[in-house]
Amino acid sequence: MATVFELADVRSLILDILSRRNRFDSKQLEEIEEQLERAGPGTSPEIFLVKGGYISDQEIANLYAEELFLPLVLNITLAGPPDSELAILLPEKLCVDKLICPMAVRDEVLDVAFVSPEEMGVVDELELLTGLRINPMIAPLTLVQARIDALYRADQQSKAIGEGGEFAGIEEDRNDQDEENILNLDAQPTPDANGRMVRMVNQILEQALRNGASDIHLEPFEDGCKFRLRIDGVLHELSPPSKSLFIMIISRLKILAKMDIAEKRVPQDGAIALRTGEKRIDLRVNTVPTVYGEKMVLRILDKGAIPLNLTGLGLDERQSNDLIESIHAPHGLALVTGPTGSGKSTTLYACLNLLNESTVNICTVEDPVEYKFKGMNQVMVKAQVGLNFASALRAFLRQDPDIIMVGEVRDGETAEICLRAALTGHFVLSTIHTNDALSAVTRLGDMGIEPFLLGSTLRVLEAQRLLRKLCPHCKEAYEVDEQLAELHGLKKGEVLYRPKGCLQCRRMGYRGRVGVFEIIRITPKLTQLIQKRVALDQLRKAAREEGMKMLCDSALDKVRQGITSLEVALSVTMAEEE
Repeated sequence: MATVFELADVRSLILDILSRRNRFDSKQLEEIEEQLERAGPGTSPEIFLVKGGYISDQEIANLYAEELFLPLVLNITLAGPPDSELAILLPEKLCVDKLICPMAVRDEVLDVAFVSPEEMGVVDELELLTGLRINPMIAPLTLVQARIDALYRADQQSKAIGEGGEFAGIEEDRNDQDEENILNLDAQPTPDANGRMVRMVNQILEQALRNGASDIHLEPFEDGCKFRLRIDGVLHELSPPSKSLFIMIISRLKILAKMDIAEKRVPQDGAIALRTGEKRIDLRVNTVPTVYGEKMVLRILDKGAIPLNLTGLGLDERQSNDLIESIHAPHGLALVTGPTGSGKSTTLYACLNLLNESTVNICTVEDPVEYKFKGMNQVMVKAQVGLNFASALRAFLRQDPDIIMVGEVRDGETAEICLRAALTGHFVLSTIHTNDALSAVTRLGDMGIEPFLLGSTLRVLEAQRLLRKLCPHCKEAYEVDEQLAELHGLKKGEVLYRPKGCLQCRRMGYRGRVGVFEIIRITPKLTQLIQKRVALDQLRKAAREEGMKMLCDSALDKVRQGITSLEVALSVTMAEEE
């Protein structure tokens, strides 16, 4: 079959088949070829022949199936009812452009119907895109078109990456003067070899966007390579291409990210701007040299994914009120804590969006600036020229700021400037790496900050984690047994939910993530305890007595609400209670 594709393109193949079977005489074939040439190189010969009334689409499907010994689907009855869950496996645009459609999934094999055998050259790309083995089939044009309509008219998930709400506080750059530097995923690549590489890279990006991935990992190894997507905090492996194709894909992405493709000895940073539909998405790109070649990670920065309000983060009513009232204080310090990838930046941006008004001067220093806001003065750290968090903060204090956001408190110098700014009439927001909210007090003490300064300036401490959400389509209920209930403070017979797995969640049982929070508003009682240098467990006890929830309490609330499973909640919050 490969030999046929190498020796003849699909136009000569279909006409050759028709000629050998005496379907047309030589004069008719010459006329058809001339008309096809006039129609242009992008014209599908199958569509041309069917619309011209030369032959039916069923006859074409029969001929291809007989010549290439491929399974044939001739009617809707044999195809079976369309399953809307199949629509999430392949993008609508790809199906329409290539005249293909997914038919069924069975034992990790995806049946795909093709109108033209030429398009079977994308089988490797489809396997990379879906993570499933592709079983190609031949079907008539009308059947494939009807199937596409049935699948994607009911399920518009593939269009969702081009829709969604806008984040009003973020600059969308809709009137980009440098539009040619934005990669348009909806543009049709050229049909040559370069076009195939462009299409493969575009499909990797579309797959990541459609599945809500936060990162794309492209990793070389001695005997091959790996493609992985981080979806809901967990890495999922895709079917990888050959090592030679991997190198070409890395080169293509480096060109898009404006990196030096000849430099492979040192790490590089770059950025790619995408447009799909009316939506713009930015990618932060980083490469690092490994013993087997360059590893690349692309971080997806979706501006529309940031919630417009704090309730969209997953805070309950008490936590939301405490946080909103605290950040509206005229001066003071708010700290967001948590490990890398726990959503700290998203929380800070949501807070800044609430505070962003024309009557206040907001200055931020970030490393790097991930999202651009209208009405804010944002500075990116440049260590090579001496612009770090501390030096930027000193400069801000001469810029008459009302609100200052610092990307991270990394050292004692930055911490001291933050606290002194909070003491002198500014409101400061920042992040710090600790296991829970009140541990930030201990961490700042280790940096040399005096307890009287902390007690006077701290307004709110916040800790957070991201929990995987159960798939709403397949989660199943169960009753907690006595032993489990006693172990985790639940009621015997309480109904909880656990994962099962379906096509909607790619058999994982989880889809999306939700935040769990620990909001510690610094009350007069907590201020006194901080100034007295009491132990951390006493601070936690006092916070609980004032009705504040710890991380484990918030996580168990999400379990009882059926949002996540007990196993996920315990895996994230158990360590904090030990």
